Amino acid sequence: MRIPTVLALILLGATAASAQDITTYAGLRGSLAFDGAIKANANTAPPVNLKTDLNVGGGASVFWGIDLPAGFDAELELMYRYTPLGDGNVNGVSAKFGGYAQMFAPMANVYWTAPVDFPVKPYVGAGLGYAWNEVGLNSIGTSTFQTVHDDNWRFAYNLMAGVVIPASEGSRFTIGYRWLHEDVGINCGTGVACSGNLNSNSIDVGYIINL
Repeated sequence: MRIPTVLALILLGATAASAQDITTYAGLRGSLAFDGAIKANANTAPPVNLKTDLNVGGGASVFWGIDLPAGFDAELELMYRYTPLGDGNVNGVSAKFGGYAQMFAPMANVYWTAPVDFPVKPYVGAGLGYAWNEVGLNSIGTSTFQTVHDDNWRFAYNLMAGVVIPASEGSRFTIGYRWLHEDVGINCGTGVACSGNLNSNSIDVGYIINL
């Protein structure tokens, strides 16, 4: 057997071993959203500034990821979130808003899990996505009307922190906090510049299984 052939077999074996070391995973995640708010501004004369709090809502996501060296994980996530509107104000005047905010977002997240010698391990993470969002409004104070809504695609990003809890040799639970920001599309008509954003907090519980 020639030496190049031997080297080729060694490299092939090393490549196969490296491929076996790569671990991928998938999972489901549920979110309890709280303490959120939408802020919007219209560049009119005089300008209009609106803020509405978000009542408790929720959502869910599915995700697929891959383990990387040094405790890192890379993940693709498809997330849905729904939250009803609550109290707020228009130019400083208090008002109660009726309606909802919802979003669908493909997100790319990166996590780092601390290499501690303990079964429950802390993690931190961050991610960026491009989210479809919709805001529907059907009442202001005591005045109700047919739902008016606006939707658009805008950038979103999030920060996460929590703990990983082992469930079995190839599965685990996660419990964590997520702060989510997304830009919100606001349609104020022709010739009027508008902008809006949504911030929310959530407790996320997930289940992960190795593939």
